[in-house]
Parts: sequence; C-alpha cells; structure tokens
Amino acid sequence: MSASEEKVNPVKPERLHQALGVYQMALVEKPADDGADASSPADRPDSLRGLRAVQREFPDAAEFQSLSVRLKHFTEVVSDRKLIKWGMVKHSEGGLEIHDAVVNALAAAPFRKSGVLDKDVFHELVKAEFNRLEAAEKA
Repeated sequence: MSASEEKVNPVKPERLHQALGVYQMALVEKPADDGADASSPADRPDSLRGLRAVQREFPDAAEFQSLSVRLKHFTEVVSDRKLIKWGMVKHSEGGLEIHDAVVNALAAAPFRKSGVLDKDVFHELVKAEFNRLEAAEKA
C-alpha cells in the first residue's frame, strides 16, 4: 500500500489551472527578497509562499501532493525546447503564453517514483490534448 501512497496521481485539468492561478497570485502578492537563495525554485521563499497558498486552497493531502509536484515542474515544462518549437509555449517581453493543451497534459502526466516527469509520455499527451482541443473547437 505504501507504493500507491507514493504515486503521483493525475489531477483534473481545471484543478491544475486553478492551482496555477492561486500560485501565481501568491507570487505577485509579495515580491521575493533580492537576497533569496536561488539554488532551486522550490527552495526560494516565493515558491514556498505559492505552495502554501495552494495548500490552503486545496487542503486534501493527496490532491495537494499531486498538484505540488506538477507546480514544481512547471518551470521545466515552460522552458521545454520541444514545446517551444511546437509553438505550445511562447516567451515574449509580455510574459508567457502557454497553450491549454500543455497544462491539461501536465495534469495527467505520469511521474516516476523519483518525482521525475516522463517527458516522452508528456509530449505525447500534449499532442493528443492539442488535437482534442482543436477538434472540439471545430465542432
């Protein structure tokens, strides 16, 4: 049973969209200190503040755990060269533009026990979700 407890379960895409909004609002609510340790995004006070805000909004421990793993990988996802090449993530002076297919795929993406995102499966999920969204838009 402990193996199933360690598993990073998928989340509903709308819940991940909501968690991203809560996380971003917490980041802009109070600017990070210039002297913050930049060893990893998850260790910086602004990221911790964002995760605490998400935890308040999503008190269920299992759902929060799955959301937090996905949020911790969000920077990795938006800097993914393949997604940028496909036009799914666009960087500009105004910020980031991220296709819904990316967030929806991240909500379902499998993670290894070590917490590493399975990139090959994730990229396939992005393609499938993009095609699904495009078909729904045309219908």
